[in-house]
Amino acid sequence: MASIGIIAYSNLGLTAALPDIGNDLGDVALLPWTITVELLMSGVAVLAAGPVVDGLGTRRVFRWSVVGFVLTSALCGLAPTMLLLVIGRALQGITIGVLLTSAMAAIGLSYPVHQRARVFAMNSTVWGVMSVAGPSIAAVMVATMNWRGVFFFSVPVGLVAGALAWNNLPGPTSEAQTSTADARGIGIVAVIAAAGLAVAQGSVTAIAGGTLVVALGVAGYARHARSVPDPVVRPRHLFATRFRSVHTTSMLAVGGALGFHSFLPVYLNGVRGLSTTAAAFSVAYLSAGWTTGAVSSSRLQDRILREQVVLLGSVVLSTGILLSTVLVWAEAPVAVLAIGLFISGLGTGAISTTGINVLQERTSLSEMGRVNGAHQFTRSMSVTYGVGIAGAVILATVDRRTGDVEAVRDLLGGDVETVSRPVADALGAGFLFAIAVAAVAAVATIPAARHLVRSRPEAVTSAA
Repeated sequence: MASIGIIAYSNLGLTAALPDIGNDLGDVALLPWTITVELLMSGVAVLAAGPVVDGLGTRRVFRWSVVGFVLTSALCGLAPTMLLLVIGRALQGITIGVLLTSAMAAIGLSYPVHQRARVFAMNSTVWGVMSVAGPSIAAVMVATMNWRGVFFFSVPVGLVAGALAWNNLPGPTSEAQTSTADARGIGIVAVIAAAGLAVAQGSVTAIAGGTLVVALGVAGYARHARSVPDPVVRPRHLFATRFRSVHTTSMLAVGGALGFHSFLPVYLNGVRGLSTTAAAFSVAYLSAGWTTGAVSSSRLQDRILREQVVLLGSVVLSTGILLSTVLVWAEAPVAVLAIGLFISGLGTGAISTTGINVLQERTSLSEMGRVNGAHQFTRSMSVTYGVGIAGAVILATVDRRTGDVEAVRDLLGGDVETVSRPVADALGAGFLFAIAVAAVAAVATIPAARHLVRSRPEAVTSAA
């Protein structure tokens, strides 16, 4: 749980420090890369770490990654220039990706199936708390020290996480086999991840171009995987019947929910007139539901099949986002809209948390690292596409109705707190369309979850 906490803080806390970093180091053209490069490198590392975890065991890989995280956090805090900070963030992203894969695989290797649900629920609780607390902690660090305190705060937390788990994680399994590094495969994955980040720019051109590159990358990787004995990701870990529905359901749920939700603060600020602080707090609506859904689903798994819990979560998610769509259309009070968002979070938490448990139940112990890495990578890509599509829908609507896209970009960047009435109306319409797209993705989780239920007889029991 401590590992999940530091990962969540690293992902969510830096945004509060960006203005101070730009003012202190200058070279603001590189400032967005302090976020982007970490996402890119962690996305690649989470996948590349899978074979390493399976070959060396989670204990050794965790030790390396947590030491690396502490060192790179200190490096970022000491960076004298923006370029060195970007390099530090790239290295930190690698350690975060490896840390995430080793931590998730360790759960599958350390706990029997019936206990994993509780552990995943606790992890979701930590992530939910940090989604609200992370930016607040970072803001306190900036106010009391400066932006460097945001990174230095990670050092003692990382040391505590390392001390707690240093000797308590499993080593390699009896079936472990050392694999050779698949440099070409990792390179192709890096191109796919970079193209996915381009999609998040939120323009139709970026989505089209990024999707084309991703499609070519996937085709190239499929050909590569057939030509080498030990690819970084084996296609069956993504497309085998027992895995495919788990990936699909989680991707649709997480990508759809987080996609429109990323633009909820700007909608509440620009359209509903909430202050920047109140609008930013709106992330708590879905996060609270997500945490509640994760905890509730962990208990429900003791009573019904895990696959049935995922199916129930898909129904709840669809209900929540459809209700939220109607409430946005009706311009219902924000307190009422929060109910729909909370229900959406309930379903998303149930699907994502239970889905990982189903995945690990269907995975042999010797492949726990690879399969978990593949799942985390697909979820990351789905969030990227969810944010990109929602942004493209909103910006295209504003552009078509007013031609003043820059006003929305300024609102997103915090440069202004209000927009003109025509832009606000167009922004409201765009957000409505974006949440409607998310509703389509949510409804699509139902047939995917039904297929998951039907595929249960093919499960591979992995008792730890």
